[in-house]
Amino acid sequence: MPIMITILLLAFLFFVSLWLSIVAFIAKKKSSSSSAVEWPVVGMLPALLCNATTNLHGFITRLVKESGGTFLFKGPCFANLDFVVTSDPMNAHHVFSKNFANYGKGEDFKAMFEELFGEGIVNSDGESWRFQRQRIHSFLTKDGFENYVMRTLHQKMEGTLFRVLDDACSTRRLGTVHVEVDMQDVVSRFMFDNICMWVLGFDPGYLCVDRQLSTFSCGKAFDEIEEAVIYRHIVPRSIWEFQKRFGIGSEKKISQSTKVLDEFLYDVVKTKKQEVLDEFIYNAIRIKKQEMQKEEQGQQLDMLTQLMIAGQKGESSDKSLRDMVFTLIAAGKDTLSSTLSWLLWLVATHPDVEKKILEEIERETAMAGRQESDKGTYRFLISKDELNGLVYLHATICETLRLYPPVPFEHRCADEADVLPTGHRVKKGMRMLFSIYSMGRMEEIWGKDCMEFKPERWISEEGNIIHVPSQKFMAFLTGPKTCLGKAMSFMQLKFIVSAILWNYKLDMVEGHIVKPTPSIVLSMKDGLKMRVYKRDV
Repeated sequence: MPIMITILLLAFLFFVSLWLSIVAFIAKKKSSSSSAVEWPVVGMLPALLCNATTNLHGFITRLVKESGGTFLFKGPCFANLDFVVTSDPMNAHHVFSKNFANYGKGEDFKAMFEELFGEGIVNSDGESWRFQRQRIHSFLTKDGFENYVMRTLHQKMEGTLFRVLDDACSTRRLGTVHVEVDMQDVVSRFMFDNICMWVLGFDPGYLCVDRQLSTFSCGKAFDEIEEAVIYRHIVPRSIWEFQKRFGIGSEKKISQSTKVLDEFLYDVVKTKKQEVLDEFIYNAIRIKKQEMQKEEQGQQLDMLTQLMIAGQKGESSDKSLRDMVFTLIAAGKDTLSSTLSWLLWLVATHPDVEKKILEEIERETAMAGRQESDKGTYRFLISKDELNGLVYLHATICETLRLYPPVPFEHRCADEADVLPTGHRVKKGMRMLFSIYSMGRMEEIWGKDCMEFKPERWISEEGNIIHVPSQKFMAFLTGPKTCLGKAMSFMQLKFIVSAILWNYKLDMVEGHIVKPTPSIVLSMKDGLKMRVYKRDV
């Protein structure tokens, strides 16, 4: 009997998929001017599916613009897939600030990410969310942590990143091969190593110096999950849960990647726990002394060790530790590497912006006066205080985040029925999707030149950064959910970008097309193929 039920379910899934494919094909052929045709029974799902793998974010942006900033997506009648899509700042302020208590993650969202984030902050609401947010805030503001982050960045740059780029440059100088470097892959590996050092206390070596880049499976697993999990956002929950149960389609990839990550993270937690027990737990006085010594020496305990030392309130279970470190690694790796990739591409394709950044670095820092030593140390080292003077670079980062936010959309679910400032009614339990990607492309917010890459829009006549309300610029969200790492993110991005651009000239490979991939993190579908040249100073 169970076998017969399985066969029937598979047959049903096959015919549903076939029907959706046929309708999507007809919808695509029928009209190129209409963004979303609402069909009987299946609603707008065919239009979403036929754009999901090619131009998902552009498709949503087109719908938002045609609807004046907010529209209701109608899903199949047999699934709870209706949701409001908006990029209106008034709605953002209402949901994330004014009526914050009424909008949580929702059960569907939690189900989508349950095996990934578990009870981590991304998948939590209420007291659990507040407690974890306070804990993360305490890490980020702890004396010495900022210096710890900058020191590890410095070490990883000088020890690995620049040696990888130098290797590409040296091959070019031999006149034999013009090396193509996927800079998206390079910065993603670079940030994964750094975030592992900050969170776990060790360098996995995902970016290595030799020509054969590490095949460290955990780094790849994060990327594979991000691409596969988008499927859960665009099909009925019953379908992807069925696929998950039988390990087919994109769910098979999620299952395999999650298993790899769990084995890695639980092993790290187990090892670290034993170290803490051996060295710290039995001697509270020695713990305090070691912490003080490390801070005096500019050192810092990694976040996982700190969690275990302060583990009197529930963080000490292996599962809760795993959930928190997974969240911290995913957030730190993906947001920064995505922003770095898009910024390097935008600068490479806008030489006037590159020129202004270099002129500012030379003008505002002591960079130009620093010479390479006989040992080959670099001139790139900008101090933390010097970063504050890089206003144009700060504006360039803001402009990159406006057009290419690393997290292109944000979910919320109404606990109770509500009416948005735009007049749209939200039913109890209805999902809302805030298209942050679309928000950066709205003329009503940014003017008629909203599609232009223009860092100058962020700089006042006095030469300062113009403040834009966070409900209009949601790269770091808004209201109580505003990202805790915003200031530190800008610090890291300015440090890394100034170092790369001052030492290297990056040119696009001819014919390489850059476009977003349909993913929960805004990465480049076919990478960022570039040629690297040592810059003459």
